[in-house]
Amino acid sequence: MAVARAARDLRRNGLRSVALIGGVALGVAMLVFLLAFVSGTRKALLDRVVSSLPITHLTVAPRSFSLAALKFESPFSTLDERAAERIAAIDGVERVLPMAGLRLPAQLRASFFGQGFRTDTGVFGIEPGLVADQLPPGVEFGDGEAEPPYPAVVSSDLIDMFNTGFAEAHDLPRLTPDVLRDQRAVLVLGSSTFDPRGSGRVRPVAVRLVGVSDRVPLVGVSLPLPLVQRWNRELAGVTTPRFLQLTVVAGSAQRVAAIAETIESMGYSVTSGRETARRIRTLTDVLRIAFGLIGAVVLAVAGLGIGNALTLTVMERRHEIGVFRSVGATRADIRLLFLSEAGLIGLAGAALGAGVAAAASRVADWALQRALPDLPFLPPSFFEVSWPIVVAGLTLGLLVSVLAAVSPAHRAARLDPARVLTTA
Repeated sequence: MAVARAARDLRRNGLRSVALIGGVALGVAMLVFLLAFVSGTRKALLDRVVSSLPITHLTVAPRSFSLAALKFESPFSTLDERAAERIAAIDGVERVLPMAGLRLPAQLRASFFGQGFRTDTGVFGIEPGLVADQLPPGVEFGDGEAEPPYPAVVSSDLIDMFNTGFAEAHDLPRLTPDVLRDQRAVLVLGSSTFDPRGSGRVRPVAVRLVGVSDRVPLVGVSLPLPLVQRWNRELAGVTTPRFLQLTVVAGSAQRVAAIAETIESMGYSVTSGRETARRIRTLTDVLRIAFGLIGAVVLAVAGLGIGNALTLTVMERRHEIGVFRSVGATRADIRLLFLSEAGLIGLAGAALGAGVAAAASRVADWALQRALPDLPFLPPSFFEVSWPIVVAGLTLGLLVSVLAAVSPAHRAARLDPARVLTTA
């Protein structure tokens, strides 16, 4: 009964009601829109972290320090075979996957879509286990003992950079993992654009691309570790192999933190998918609180407007309230009437605001996708309007409206009907 009466009163004061509903809608729309942006960004970043570095994987590298623009590697955190064995012996470590770099320059020469190109490149040796789950079914990375062409893997991010830079500049079709698979190329070991003849032994070797991965270095070609170590011995005279980094696989996610702490105590730098995800969550939580406060401030302003409007309404409807009281309405009935009006304003405004935010996020997503260049790492969507966000917006809009009406409703309930009707 009170709700029906409140709805009639709101229709009677149409322009005022529309203004109040619009204020609540603005606050809820801003709140939902900003939280959807944070949620979409967070999901895109976490999805990328999880795909590139699973939760049970740790990346171990030598500890380094910087001096002005120079970066130095600590001489006490060298990664060699002995260090790999010590780390592999830590309780909870399932396996250790080393990565080594070729200790001499190299050029990659290949041809795509009828155009040949050559470029300096890094060459990295990796264990098959690092990329095994990202290769197509039936494709083996091998151990480097097979005859050429040797299997090679390139970074998926490198393909994105090619597609958004070189391909567009030269009007070439875009590369995909399927197009790249089984492509042949030549690595010229010991040669570079700065010294094409090489200062030592130059050896061309044939390679075959077998897949792409986001776990290998961005600028370079990754081949089986034993192969790169052999080239280091034969062409660079490296007798003591060293690793650029180790990928440490924990037996369970629960052991990751303890393993990371042990490795750090040994003097190495450790990063993990869990740590990166935690940092992303912390950052997005801070943004969520900041944006939530912005929306809350707008809603608070709308709440003040509702409170002032209902206070004015109480003064305008003093005679009407007196009549209600004289025919048997209790103070609780009068209080419920005004709270119901505020609740309807809050619900209508919150629902409208949530709808506007959902539509605005779609339009903004479309505009951003068209306005931004086709860069690597862009998420498929910048916004995620989830049910928890919508429910939070609806709840906050309703709560602010009802709280703003408490004082005016209490004042209306305290009016003395005899005095009001006498003075009217």
